[in-house]
Amino acid sequence: MRRRVLAISIAVVAVGGISASFLMRPRARVPLTQTSAGQVSAGATLSSILQEAAVEPAEARAIIAALRAQFDPRRCGIGDRWEVEKNAQGETVSFTYHAGPLRYYRVFRDASGFAAQTCEVPADRRLFVAKGAVSSSLYESMLAVGVSPELIMQFAEVFASKVDFFTDCRKDDEYCVLWESFVSGKTVLKDIRVLAARYARGDAVYQAFYFSGSSATGYYDEKGRSVEHVFNRAPLNYRRISSFFSHRRFHPILRVYRPHLGIDYVAPTGTPVSAIGAGRVLSAGWTGNGYGIAVKIGHPNGYISYYGHLSRVARGVRAGAHVAKGQVIGYVGSTGLATGPHLDFRLKRNGTFINFLALNMPASEPLPQEQMDVFNSLRAEYAAQMAQAKESSVVALPPPKNR
Repeated sequence: MRRRVLAISIAVVAVGGISASFLMRPRARVPLTQTSAGQVSAGATLSSILQEAAVEPAEARAIIAALRAQFDPRRCGIGDRWEVEKNAQGETVSFTYHAGPLRYYRVFRDASGFAAQTCEVPADRRLFVAKGAVSSSLYESMLAVGVSPELIMQFAEVFASKVDFFTDCRKDDEYCVLWESFVSGKTVLKDIRVLAARYARGDAVYQAFYFSGSSATGYYDEKGRSVEHVFNRAPLNYRRISSFFSHRRFHPILRVYRPHLGIDYVAPTGTPVSAIGAGRVLSAGWTGNGYGIAVKIGHPNGYISYYGHLSRVARGVRAGAHVAKGQVIGYVGSTGLATGPHLDFRLKRNGTFINFLALNMPASEPLPQEQMDVFNSLRAEYAAQMAQAKESSVVALPPPKNR
C-alpha cells in the first residue's frame, strides 16, 4: 500500500514538472497601454486632434471639458505636440497637450471621469553670445553660426529703424548678439530674447541694449536713446520675408532709387510688403493710373506712404483701417504699368515726394535721467559678456545674475 501511494506521488510530481516548464516558456507581452502622438497642424482643434487619435466622442467631450479649466481649447498652436494613452480595452487613460516647450497639460482618468493638471518643464536660464561676418545674407550667415531663426528675426527687428537688411547688408559686415534662453541640461528649450546687439557696416556701428525700467522698456543705444523710430528703413518686414522664403532660396531683393519718384524693390511675386510706420489707410485697391493695385497710408506729421504694383492687398487692409508699423499690407506683384514683379514705394511729406533713403529721422527721446545709472551698469555688464564672443561660433556663458 505504501509503495502504491509512493508511485502515484512520483507520477504526479513528474506531470507537475512538465506543466511548470511549459508555463515558463516566454510569451509575447501584451502592452497594458498604447500611446499615439502627433503635432498640431493648421486649422486643427482639440476635437479634431482627439478624433484623429480615435478617442470615443463621449470621452473627447469629457477631456475637453476637464481641460477647459486649465487651458483655452481655442489656443492650439501649430506645432504643439500631443499624446493619447489608451488601455488594453481601448479606453482613453490620459491626454497630454504640450503648449510650447515649457508647459504641458495632462488630462487623466479618475473615479469621477477625467481631471486636468498643469505641469511646468524644469528649466534654467542661460546666456549665449555669437559673432561673425556676413558672407551672403544676414539670415544665412547667422544661421550657419548656430543662431536660431527666431533670434535672427529679433536681431533684425531691433535695428529695423536703423538698417535695411534687405539691400544695405554687405559682405564682411560684422554682427554680435547676446541672448538669454531656457535650457534643460544641454538642450535649449526656448530662446527668450536678445539682450544686446551690435552691427557694424563700414564706419557705421549700431548698438542696442535691452532695458526694462519702471517707466520704459525696449532697446536703447549706448547713450540711452531708443533705437526705434517712427519709420522702419524699408517697407519690408524681415520676419515676414524670411517666413516667405523658408521653403525656397532666399532671393536677393534689389533696390533701385528713381529721383523725384520713389524706390523700386525688385522681389518675387507674393513677397509680403509691410507698412513703414503706423497710420491710417487712405485707399487700398485698384488705382487705374498705372500704379495697379496699391495701398496709400497716412502717417502723423504730414507723411503719406505709397505701395504700388501689388499682386493683392492683405486681408483687413481697407480705407479707414489703422495699421501698425511692420504690418503686412499687401504682396509684391506686377499690376498696372509694370515690366516685372516689384514694389513701387514712395513717400510724401506735406504734399511733396521726398527721398526716403535720405530722410533724416529725428533722434528718439532718451531714458529718464533717474534711470540712466541703472541702464549704464546693465550696459557695461552686457558689453563685458559680448566681449567673450568667439568668431563664427556660439558661446555659452555662466547663468545670468538675478535682475
